[in-house]
Amino acid sequence: MDKVFRDPVHNLIRFDKERERLVLELIDTPQLQRLRNIRQLGVTSLVYPGATHTRFSHALGTAFLMKRVLEHFQELNPPPALHRLLDEHHELLLAAALVHDVGHLPFSHLLEEFTRIPHEAWTVRILSDPQSPIHALLTRAHPSYPTQIIRLLQRTFQPAFAVKLLSSQLDVDRMEYLVRDSLYTGVTYGYFDVNWLIHSLRLVEQRNDWEVAIDVRKGLHAAEGYVLARYYMYQQVYHHKTTRAADVMMRKILQRAADLLRAGRELPMPPPLRKLLLTPHALTLADHLQLDDTTILAALHTWQETDDHILADLTRRFVHRRLFKTLDMPLEEFTAWSRQLRELVSEAGFDPEYYLALDRASDDPYTDRYLWASGEVGENIFLVNEAGELLELAYASDVIGAVRNKTFSQDRLCFPEELREPIRRLLGR
Repeated sequence: MDKVFRDPVHNLIRFDKERERLVLELIDTPQLQRLRNIRQLGVTSLVYPGATHTRFSHALGTAFLMKRVLEHFQELNPPPALHRLLDEHHELLLAAALVHDVGHLPFSHLLEEFTRIPHEAWTVRILSDPQSPIHALLTRAHPSYPTQIIRLLQRTFQPAFAVKLLSSQLDVDRMEYLVRDSLYTGVTYGYFDVNWLIHSLRLVEQRNDWEVAIDVRKGLHAAEGYVLARYYMYQQVYHHKTTRAADVMMRKILQRAADLLRAGRELPMPPPLRKLLLTPHALTLADHLQLDDTTILAALHTWQETDDHILADLTRRFVHRRLFKTLDMPLEEFTAWSRQLRELVSEAGFDPEYYLALDRASDDPYTDRYLWASGEVGENIFLVNEAGELLELAYASDVIGAVRNKTFSQDRLCFPEELREPIRRLLGR
């Protein structure tokens, strides 16, 4: 008997009530339910109105794709040893895929840049803490599960294919967020043939371990489409100039609030948010549970009426979508003009500390560099030919070879709309 979730991306997401009971129990924990109030794409809905989907729906979809991949491997009639290995790790890998994002702070990656604490660190804390309901459920299922999932996330787990499926350049997390983000933003850049890509996956024995690979005859073009879909989504959606400007504004708002608190000013906010602004490393698991998008948005609405002109102005601009404008400007040019720009902003009545910023967005579409430390599982995408030989994707595909090991970055100056023409005149543009 299955528990069924209706989903716009995958249609029917099914988990067996007996074999996959752990997944269903984890879904009902406060940490997973909290993800319903954290948007997958932060403030991107200010640009793409449909992008209001949540980390919760992504977590469900990621666990479901993990299930589909593992079932696909079983359908290939693997040798008995591999069959047992897949069966032994089925529950663990579904659980890991489900909880991989529980550490996210409000607005996903936006708050990571503000606190300098990666969401993976919070995920490890939640998995490690005996007081966490997730830890309790995982330990009840198997005493080693919390530690094993942490090792999966830290890329030191064996067998290697388990790590590759959860955290690599070819993992179910990336597959899921690309198709989900494409649907909810209404763009087609992120679409790729996920069904055929999964159909083309193989497990290849390598040095007493198992490597994930793609059948070169069946899946080369699906692999190319997958990598390019991610590249296009970063260029057109994740790094959209208005989204990045909104990110900058949110961070400036939080920076101003934190500066006021440090100066002894009082602002209306719940204690966990105050701690997030002042001492994020001191947050407890209970604090973390209370922090989601609604916490920040409620504070923003209140801060519109504060007597601090800068905070009130920034929050009103954000709430009413009077977002910063942008101008392409390489770092070198910004450095050369920094003094004049700050003077211009100050003379216009704005504090450049909060109303001027250079934002850098960058992405590596595909890399075959060694991105891992000693003892970690590699991230390369491999193809496998009829002889069972592994071929690195960038060397088998001219398309991927063209973007291999290339960092695409974009520097943009962010500022209030009122300053657009004065800045252009200053720069002679």
